[in-house]
Amino acid sequence: MQFQRGRNDRGGYPKLAKRWPDLDTDGSIYISGYGFIHLDPLELERHELKRSASIAGGVMLMLLLLPPIFLIPAQLIVRSIAHWLLANSEQNFSVWNAILGQLRIDLWTYPTLLITMIFLIGTGGRDIRQRSNTAFRPGTAFLAIGVCLGLSGIVRISGSWLESICRFFGLAERIASDIPSLPAAQLIYLFRTAFIGVILEEFILRGLLLKIFRKHGDAFALMMTSIVSGLIAGSLGGGLGAFVMALMYGYITLRTGSTAVAILCHILCALWPNLLTIFCPDSTLAATGVCTALILIGIVSFSVLCTRDYNAFILSGQSLDYARLSGQKAPTKSRLTFKGKLAAAMTSAFFSASAALWLIRIVRGLTILS
Repeated sequence: MQFQRGRNDRGGYPKLAKRWPDLDTDGSIYISGYGFIHLDPLELERHELKRSASIAGGVMLMLLLLPPIFLIPAQLIVRSIAHWLLANSEQNFSVWNAILGQLRIDLWTYPTLLITMIFLIGTGGRDIRQRSNTAFRPGTAFLAIGVCLGLSGIVRISGSWLESICRFFGLAERIASDIPSLPAAQLIYLFRTAFIGVILEEFILRGLLLKIFRKHGDAFALMMTSIVSGLIAGSLGGGLGAFVMALMYGYITLRTGSTAVAILCHILCALWPNLLTIFCPDSTLAATGVCTALILIGIVSFSVLCTRDYNAFILSGQSLDYARLSGQKAPTKSRLTFKGKLAAAMTSAFFSASAALWLIRIVRGLTILS
């Protein structure tokens, strides 16, 4: 069935009559030049929800399938570079091997993220061109950073508890530390994961995908982007942590109207665990001390934020007026509840299939302990 999203300046579709004969059993009408158009606002909203969920499914599918496609070209490029390098000693060989290993990951990571970004820009249309006029004080951004750091400390401790619970039930995740041991390779790793990778990820999820979902309501957009963030983490513990942190990053984006603060928060929250692993790899005391300090900072920042702003955690419930879009004169609010919107989004075959593939990858990462 074709679907026309555009409308004229007066609302509705061009030259809509007051009464149309029902030519289709599902409440739609055929207009020459437009195809079948829904006249029922409820069906119109469900269709748009499924369309937005399909875009999110396309993002997840591209992030899953594109890395293996770019892996072989990346290996060929690294191999050609290696022929021109001179490794006079075993130490030089180890350094260049570590650097080229990080470069190979970059060569298939960045193209994947860039193509996904282009896909969202092409499919988002006018949804991603809308600008937010939200004004915020610099103190709000500073307090939001403190809350994010505290939440990241809680996520770190909760991840350790989750690992203990999984081991108690005879399960464990096959997660190998990908942080290199050589300083030169560590700098490249931090630059990729805590800076460039974070900026591209935030621009994709909070800068583009969040805007696509915002026409269905801020709370729904926040939940859907957080679900996508949790799934593409690729592991059980990492996915739960990414889901919780994505809720905070999305809230900051909605609250401030800009992704810059969310990017800064994400960089800091991704940087300190890596630095802790590099400088204190086996020190449980140092990890506990840092997490405790960050949690205290988060509690203080959260308290001050709630004291200064009584509406700090109120999200907008405004959504697109589907009644006016379908040609009705009397505007009505969304007929779907938050649960109804989630149910409609989950019925998108493309989104469900992509989510299932990521869940399979998460389950494959689990192993049964003997």
